[in-house]
Amino acid sequence: MRFPIDTSQLGFTVTSPPMAAKDFATKKVKVTEDGQPVMVVKVLAMDGSDSTTIKFNLPGEQHHLVPGMAVRVEGLAYGMAKEGEVRWWSATAVVPLHGANGPARRNPHGSGAPVASAAGAAGGAARHSGRAGEGEG
Repeated sequence: MRFPIDTSQLGFTVTSPPMAAKDFATKKVKVTEDGQPVMVVKVLAMDGSDSTTIKFNLPGEQHHLVPGMAVRVEGLAYGMAKEGEVRWWSATAVVPLHGANGPARRNPHGSGAPVASAAGAAGGAARHSGRAGEGEG
């Protein structure tokens, strides 16, 4: 089962450089059917009063995502299978806010969400298998 998440009131900040996802069984780097690397992306999700770190996989290089960068997470969802024993976060894209390319700064408009500045964009499907917030894919 997949539960879409309304991100309109959330702020997101990249917490660490994206890393290559590894296949759980073989421990080899995961790749898509067309040979693109699958990257693990970690972000801090904030609502102005609380926060949590989430991670998910995105296909393709994600070098434009750097720690401290304020981003928008598109298509965020939480998935569950096997009566809740297997859980994962997924997203379709992570896009820098205002073309962010450096550390985030506080939003002057008071939403609690960070803001940043510079250019870039990303896209693709994402999925993280395993318990929420655990493992690398």
